[in-house]
Amino acid sequence: MKLSRWTTRAAAPGGSLTRNLRAAALATAAVLLLTGASSATAQAQLPAHPVDPEIADGTAQQQLNAARQRWQTAHIGDYHFTIERLCFCAPAFRGPATLIVRDGMPLAPPAAFQDVATVPRLHAVVQKAITDRVERLDVAYDARGVPVSISIDVSSMLADEEIAYRITGFTVDRPQYFAKGDVRLRLHWEGPRGDATRTLVCQDGVLTSDWPDPAVCTRVLTTAVLAEPITIETKDLRFTTDPKLFTVSGHIEGRALQFTWAGQGSSTRLARLRQWDTALGPDAIATVRGS
Repeated sequence: MKLSRWTTRAAAPGGSLTRNLRAAALATAAVLLLTGASSATAQAQLPAHPVDPEIADGTAQQQLNAARQRWQTAHIGDYHFTIERLCFCAPAFRGPATLIVRDGMPLAPPAAFQDVATVPRLHAVVQKAITDRVERLDVAYDARGVPVSISIDVSSMLADEEIAYRITGFTVDRPQYFAKGDVRLRLHWEGPRGDATRTLVCQDGVLTSDWPDPAVCTRVLTTAVLAEPITIETKDLRFTTDPKLFTVSGHIEGRALQFTWAGQGSSTRLARLRQWDTALGPDAIATVRGS
């Protein structure tokens, strides 16, 4: 009976529920009208920023389209480059960071650089700036269509939102198809600061063996000279007290290598030793030998 009487009252014209619904509807309409008016007023008060002239006349889009076409024509799937982000942002977002690409996909890029880890993703950054009709856009491309610099200013009325990218060291790599991103090396040191033997293993650019610096894979993969044999040496003689002996053998992306420094050798061979020091990380080497 209570439900029946409530239903009758709710359906009756002029009932309390009907009055409440009407009041709620009127209140909602008023809020919507006021909100709409406020939004319209706010939008009217925001001055529109000017648009980069080359975006406005279509030049920027034409240049990007041409760069994309050159890149697609080049058919480059394996490469690496270094990128630096110039912005009012945390150091981790600035870099520089070296990014490796295999078969068009980035190998373990830092999280802060996922959005710019390949050339097509750099193109996408430029496309967004054009689509957003920013106030200033400056882009330089190389002959292959790779952006070498990107500078974006959304609006001069906004503070500290400018951002720029500097791309350097773009290099086409030639890995063996069956071992892209893979490294397997056996390393041995002897000398006053300690003897050590270690194995360095990277899979798809990711460190999978015990090594104190995970960035070692990126450095080794992007230092192509490490896998090149020394065919011509200078006739001078250089010495090191430490290491007395350093040997490395193994494969970098399918390329076999072997190198030995026996405490003395030509300046050519000493230079290669220094390149290994840089790639492996001097501090990491000291840690490995001291452990």
